Amino acid sequence: MNSHRRHLLLRQAAGYIELGELLADGDAPVPENARKLLRRALAELANLPDPSRSGTAASLLEGRALRALGDFEAAILPLRRVAEAAPEQLEAWLGLGWCYKRLGQLEEAITALRSGLEAAPGQPLLLYNLACYHSLAGDVTAAVDHLTKAISIDDRFRDLTGAERDFDPIRSDPRFVAVTHVVV
Repeated sequence: MNSHRRHLLLRQAAGYIELGELLADGDAPVPENARKLLRRALAELANLPDPSRSGTAASLLEGRALRALGDFEAAILPLRRVAEAAPEQLEAWLGLGWCYKRLGQLEEAITALRSGLEAAPGQPLLLYNLACYHSLAGDVTAAVDHLTKAISIDDRFRDLTGAERDFDPIRSDPRFVAVTHVVV
């Protein structure tokens, strides 16, 4: 298969995934039209020859599609493959955390995001999500520490905390209140 054909298959798969993700609504069941698009993306990726199919670009798309379909267990392998081959790929670390969280494996989610921070220190999105997972795990100190760092890098993360259910376990803690409220 020539490189143009491989590139075209990857672009088509990426397009199907983007459309599927737009139709999916977070933690709600994935609507059938989104499922069809995501399965189509996986079929496009399956048409790639073996070396390309397990490459970073295809693996990231496969992991995204499986995660969006709610097949979190299956998504872990391609996302882990990307994280190991291209540790600077934040989306792989975030996807791993997302999958582990939804599988009820908070410690693994935290470990994945910590590894992501080692590869890409100071990334506010990783810090914010790590704060979420620590909150769910009941570790207020770590949650507030990571949230404070995320907000210090990008103040827009402060605005997200109000609607973020992951912070419900620590929402009334004075340390959380102090970091999320702006004194004017």
